[in-house]
Amino acid sequence: MTPEEIERLLGDPYDATNPYGFAAAVARDEQDAFPEELCAKLREAGFHLHYLPREWGGRFESFDRTMLLVRTAARRDLNVMPGTMFGITAATCLALHGSPEQRKHAAEILTRGGAVGFALSEAAHGSDLLANTARLEPVDSGWELTGQKWMVGLGRRCEAVYLVARTGERGPGAFSAVLLDLTDTGRLERGPAVQASGMRGIDFAHLRFDRFRVPPDALVGAEGQALESVMKAQQVVRVMSMAGSLGIADTALRLTLDFAADRRVGRKALLESPYSRRELAIASAAALAADATAVAAARGIHVAPGTFSVWGCAAKHVVAESTEEVLRRCGGVLATRAVLRTEGPGGGLFQKLQRDAAIVRVVDTSTLANLRSYSAQLPAVAGAVSGAVPADTVEAVRQVFDLSAPLPAYRPERLDLNARGHDPVTAALGTVAPEALARLTARAEQATAHLVVRLSEAVTGLSAEVFEADRETGLADLAERFAWLHAATCCLHLWWANPTNPFFTPAWLCACLTYLLARADGTDPRRDCAEQLPALDITTDLHDHDQLFSALPVHLA
Repeated sequence: MTPEEIERLLGDPYDATNPYGFAAAVARDEQDAFPEELCAKLREAGFHLHYLPREWGGRFESFDRTMLLVRTAARRDLNVMPGTMFGITAATCLALHGSPEQRKHAAEILTRGGAVGFALSEAAHGSDLLANTARLEPVDSGWELTGQKWMVGLGRRCEAVYLVARTGERGPGAFSAVLLDLTDTGRLERGPAVQASGMRGIDFAHLRFDRFRVPPDALVGAEGQALESVMKAQQVVRVMSMAGSLGIADTALRLTLDFAADRRVGRKALLESPYSRRELAIASAAALAADATAVAAARGIHVAPGTFSVWGCAAKHVVAESTEEVLRRCGGVLATRAVLRTEGPGGGLFQKLQRDAAIVRVVDTSTLANLRSYSAQLPAVAGAVSGAVPADTVEAVRQVFDLSAPLPAYRPERLDLNARGHDPVTAALGTVAPEALARLTARAEQATAHLVVRLSEAVTGLSAEVFEADRETGLADLAERFAWLHAATCCLHLWWANPTNPFFTPAWLCACLTYLLARADGTDPRRDCAEQLPALDITTDLHDHDQLFSALPVHLA
């Protein structure tokens, strides 16, 4: 399946009579309705198989390919992602430590379009996982499970659930995982669907267990191993959640470009007014930077999976925050029409996009928890930036960022909880930046060359700031700055590694770096609007030619 095949399958999203279009998505949103017809159509075509490994009966090839499929579908309605692929967390955990029988059971459910839930969080503790209280008590022939799990995706319809509960008293090793068959409803209560502001119609439900019998063969891996599996699986979930953010950003920007082109103020189109051009240029730069960051991460997890405890978190932060930037800038252009519930551009679609984006930001963990998850690694990562760059690091970066280069097979067992002081993206900057500067200078692209110098200085300077930072709050703040600099470096690497690709122009690089460096510095991107105006030219041209707002070409219906 290709993105273009998805587009042909689902038809014109602007057609008000299309059950797979924007109007249908808004109607479902108003009714809190699950996208049954849309998900069924995609399942018939095998869409849901593209995150499952082939040995499970799936069609997964690579994360960059699956991400492109998901964002193409999610631009119509984000709910197709949870509606067809919410099993990814449980599936990844089972791929890491599940028994052959457990993997077979999950594969049978997921390949036919069923759901396997993931139950980790508890309402009283949120992201403080070590405080969770749901407990597995040993009894003759297994355990008894007592406790409540909170906000389980598809909790009211899942046939099985991967659940983490306490089997010990202290520390990460006090938690174990079990794969439960929920067709046996004895001593299990599925609470009503939680009413969330976004992803309306997706049932997030509480699961309550009261001495629920758990057989011995339900244990996944060894006792005390659950949180290790979960932390690794969330690295994969972060990569795929970026597809949802990108789909939202694509539709929001496309909707606003249409409105600004058609709306006239005096004798000019709104798109020609200085304010609208500035806001849409920033929105375009944010969308293009998010695309580059996500594409790099989706390829990077194949080449350097051991670094994704840092790389994945940084990329997730930038893509989610840049999507919010797109929505904020587009909302300024739409003005009153951005807050109308059923009228205006898209008939209330923009409000749905805003609500859905807010859910995607926290669907795997909170923004702060995401930053804190790798902030403790910053001293080692930042210290490595000033060291010598191994030749294999530069070669790995070239393999990730050269979009024509084949990727190695994904190996989940190589995921790690600690990047061990290594971020290949920023580590290779010392080698790539001089080559990029030479090429830019030869083409008289002085403005872009200046941005590359600023980027190099900022990444190098981050090392000193990290060692002086307060460990409680300062590192979390610097983790955010590192994320933006990491994304800016990704853009530079893409430009450097694809010299003959017509998409990666110096103007594209200039716009992306200007936006990302402003965010890294904590300044308003409007201060450097002129350098971001080429981004609007790029997105307008892509829109006029019915192309996805991406470096990876996709022709839209």
